[in-house]
Amino acid sequence: MKRAIISLAVFILLWWGLVRVFEVPAYLVPSPADLGAKAWFLTTQAGLFSHVPVTVFEILAGFVIGTVVGVLTAVLFARAPLVELVLNPLIIFVQTAPKIAIAPLLLLWLGLGATPKIVLVAIVTFFPVLSNMLSALRSIDPNLLSLARILRMNPLQRLWRIELPQSLPLLFAGMKVGVTLAVTAAVIGELMGARAGLGYLLSLGQETADVGLVLVAVILLSLVGYVLYLLLGIAERRMLSWHESREALDNLAVE
Repeated sequence: MKRAIISLAVFILLWWGLVRVFEVPAYLVPSPADLGAKAWFLTTQAGLFSHVPVTVFEILAGFVIGTVVGVLTAVLFARAPLVELVLNPLIIFVQTAPKIAIAPLLLLWLGLGATPKIVLVAIVTFFPVLSNMLSALRSIDPNLLSLARILRMNPLQRLWRIELPQSLPLLFAGMKVGVTLAVTAAVIGELMGARAGLGYLLSLGQETADVGLVLVAVILLSLVGYVLYLLLGIAERRMLSWHESREALDNLAVE
């Protein structure tokens, strides 16, 4: 945390210095003080923080749905390779399609509410979770699977007691990638059409040439993504306390 604060302070000083030295007009790049004043005005007079929960809800809902579906699909593929052979080309096809092209279709089909944004977030979260979970399931020690057969575990018991715990390191890696993509997907959906949210503010700032509004929305989006990433890191370290990689994870922990 100290390093993050120091990095932020250095960035703000450089920003302030460059704006002053090169005399950049405030309508192009506002100084940190001007941006702070803009953020305060938006918070007190324009209901800025009423837009934050909208975007956070879309991100969290889509992320949870994409993660759960990705895990279940990976388990299905690991146990039924024929299903993977049939569905994998379709999954790749959807994932390689530009998300900015999918968003208008979802808006046309599902309307301007939160649903199309949640679906888009779930789509972008699904693939990294699926890929990592499937790799994890296929790299489990065969001796553990043999033990499960000896103990006559049913498929659900084997998943809960062996496969899922052993897959957690790679699963969290996929979830971390997914949560960063989720923020982008939510913004894309809101840029295409929304009545509220940080992406809506970005679109409004672009239409009115309000650089300050755009920068405030971008900073808030970055903070949301950063906080979600940190929370996943905390959950990862706690859930993997039993794992042999605990020491390596602790070294990477935020100070």
